[in-house]
Amino acid sequence: MHKSLPLLLWRSLRLYQWPKNALVFVPLVLGGKSADAHAWHIALVGFVALGLAASATYLINDLCDLEDDRKHWSKRNRPLAHGDLSIRAALLMAAVAGGASAALAVALGPRAMVGIAVYMAITLSYSFALKRLPILDVLVLAALFTLRLGLGIALTDVRLSPWLLTFSMFAFLSLSLAKRYTEIVSGAKLGGTATPGRGYLSVDAPLVLGLGTTSALCAVLIMILYLIEDAFPQAFYASPAWLWFLPAIMFLFFGRIWLVAQRGQLHDDPVVFVLKDASSLLLGALAGIAFAAALW
Repeated sequence: MHKSLPLLLWRSLRLYQWPKNALVFVPLVLGGKSADAHAWHIALVGFVALGLAASATYLINDLCDLEDDRKHWSKRNRPLAHGDLSIRAALLMAAVAGGASAALAVALGPRAMVGIAVYMAITLSYSFALKRLPILDVLVLAALFTLRLGLGIALTDVRLSPWLLTFSMFAFLSLSLAKRYTEIVSGAKLGGTATPGRGYLSVDAPLVLGLGTTSALCAVLIMILYLIEDAFPQAFYASPAWLWFLPAIMFLFFGRIWLVAQRGQLHDDPVVFVLKDASSLLLGALAGIAFAAALW
């Protein structure tokens, strides 16, 4: 069936994944630069550069995973695996997206250039080898999310918070494990004993479940420590007591993610699931309200 060009670009470049890159805006908000128009402009350009870099590496990853994706219960519908996009077209799109990302990084300066280069190097290493190493693969994914925060810190020149970066590692480690858990369980339901293109077996599901829920609880604990040691001392919070709602909301969020995953109802990408899940969006809105109340 012929697919329209906009839809093909949306799916092949995975533009629906770009909200992940909004993490570059978090440091300027938490660092007290919410009213700084220049900081928002720099972060916005960084967001686009990072999105283009991610799209380029997604295409390369799909090329590397072509045969495995064709055997996967959901990835077989991706444009390359399904045959809607040719290998030549994918390579051209990856080159254009990567080149545009590099041009924006150069315009932003050395920090952006280093950040984008490191991101692409780690992502390509993941695509070619690291994704086949159990446990290490999810740690790399969590590191890539945290690198987005690091890029935002570098671009907007705010104070580095070790607590925030540590929280990010555990939070996204939990989400990455949820993704793997869903893939393992879904593959097992279809009669498979191993996850195509990954190093996991169906018997690994309980271990991945335990690591994922433990990581989520660690993230909540680290958020509490972050609030006490880092956030509350910041002078720009007018009513910091409102921040105490955030750990409770975070606990409910992770609890829902793992409840849905354990029931076999989670999309194979938790981030995509969250963007479509009414309960998760409501929790996100409540977190935003609590933060705004603390700020103003």
